[in-house]
Amino acid sequence: MQKRTVVITAMGLVTPVGSSARETFDALVAGRCGIGQHPSLALGRRVGYVDVDISTGEHPAQARQMDRVTLMAQYAATQAIERSGLDAEQQARTGVFYGTGIGGVTTFNDAIEAYHQLIPKRPILVVPAIMPHAATAQIAQRLKSVAEAQTYATACSAGSVAIGEAFRRLRDGYLDVAIAGGAESMLIPSIMAAWEQLRVLSPDPADPDTGNCRPFSRRRAGFALSEGAAMIVLETLDHARARGATPIAEVCGYGVSNDGTHPLRPDPGGQTLAMRRCLDDAGIDPAQVGYVNAHATGTHVGDRIETQAIKQVFGARAGALPVSSIKGAVGHMIGAAGAVEAAVTAMSVQQGIVPPTLFYEAGDAICDLDYVPGRARELPELSVAISNSFGMGGNNSVLAFRRL
Repeated sequence: MQKRTVVITAMGLVTPVGSSARETFDALVAGRCGIGQHPSLALGRRVGYVDVDISTGEHPAQARQMDRVTLMAQYAATQAIERSGLDAEQQARTGVFYGTGIGGVTTFNDAIEAYHQLIPKRPILVVPAIMPHAATAQIAQRLKSVAEAQTYATACSAGSVAIGEAFRRLRDGYLDVAIAGGAESMLIPSIMAAWEQLRVLSPDPADPDTGNCRPFSRRRAGFALSEGAAMIVLETLDHARARGATPIAEVCGYGVSNDGTHPLRPDPGGQTLAMRRCLDDAGIDPAQVGYVNAHATGTHVGDRIETQAIKQVFGARAGALPVSSIKGAVGHMIGAAGAVEAAVTAMSVQQGIVPPTLFYEAGDAICDLDYVPGRARELPELSVAISNSFGMGGNNSVLAFRRL
């Protein structure tokens, strides 16, 4: 079967720096940081909080039955569908592909506390609200979709995997249109304590201007936990042209691998393999790649390993290749991270400008690449970029995007 060209025709985002794709991208390019104190919860650390009414448009009774992560996913999906211009018949044929790290953990936590009479019981059906598939089912129901609806829970790579699997379905002829992405919301004290147990969260700095999350920086100390969502509409190029849709960028490659080494420590070999598989899938030579949107969470070991993997893939050219991480600006959105970063990478290719790595400070002898420090960089000749997404447990996902 001949492989078909797959394009992005619409996006919906909600992040700590914006309530839409446009707002988020503009804020990232401007160097805005969305990490701060949670407005209502004493979490002990600064986080990336989405300060948006994500229940807008939902009936109050329906919204009460949905966990915050599902509301966030639905908010982003509604944006994307509205911007896509898909009619009712096309929506019914739209596949839904969604990734999350943990699902409705806020509702789950509340249910446990209510059981032990620590808080009042809520009139909510717990199981349908907490299952990882809840957002997928909700989006598919809203679309009245009779196509497939799939959920992926591959930790921090989940949103990227969802987009990649949707890409394969379209490219290989199973679907003509899909909506794909990820969401995460776990900003509650019990989950913060669980992350602290892993010692991967950055301490709050004495001076907030130095940043909580400092990817690749000499004094990096971990990431800021964050929440958000991104859902993008994918179509075959023929389908988009037939209905007069204007593509944003082409999704041209997808590579996955599994480290097979350690549940917590990433492996450069596995990350290298995912990047090479992505480029092979796209039929792209490493010399054609003009930008890497890095997974880079700001952990001491993780950033070094990703740098090593980039060097293995791009060789002597690695030092001249722009590489940046947006996690200094928005924190780590876990299951949503790969989807948000994929959307940002596609917009970078479309517009010829890449977001900076905030709070970067040189000095790590291993992290010695061009990390686009401090300010966004215009790259008018940028035509191909990749987005890295690496999940705890060793799941690696890489997506490639091409300017049309």
